[in-house]
Amino acid sequence: MKRRVPLALSLCVIIALMVFCSCKAERIEYYSQKENYIDATGTVVFINYNEDATVLHLAFSDLSYRFDDTCFKLVGENLRIAQENGIDNKLILGEQITFKTAPRYFGDGYVMPIVAIYIGEECLLDFETGYNNLLDWLS
Repeated sequence: MKRRVPLALSLCVIIALMVFCSCKAERIEYYSQKENYIDATGTVVFINYNEDATVLHLAFSDLSYRFDDTCFKLVGENLRIAQENGIDNKLILGEQITFKTAPRYFGDGYVMPIVAIYIGEECLLDFETGYNNLLDWLS
């Protein structure tokens, strides 16, 4: 009986790793296809950094596309570029912005990444840069 517990735990860990790797590969495959990205507009209703300020979380109302959720994020180099272009001073609650994301939702607690963002006519992150940075961040 005592031998079965470590064996069962090892088997559970192996299965969990296989599922995680499969999901990660599926995400990378999905985000690698440029045709999966869409433009959307929405009114900003939530702006918040995570605890170590490495992720900017945004939520929107009045979205121009029906997403599975209203929460999005800027991460990695994309966040840094948006910050250099003044997102912290230019993004305000109640403002309507345009952004680009891929709308597929990958599970509970998942937040869709933003790969381009515009406030008015001003580009804070362009798609080609954001797309390439996201793929780098995912790998």
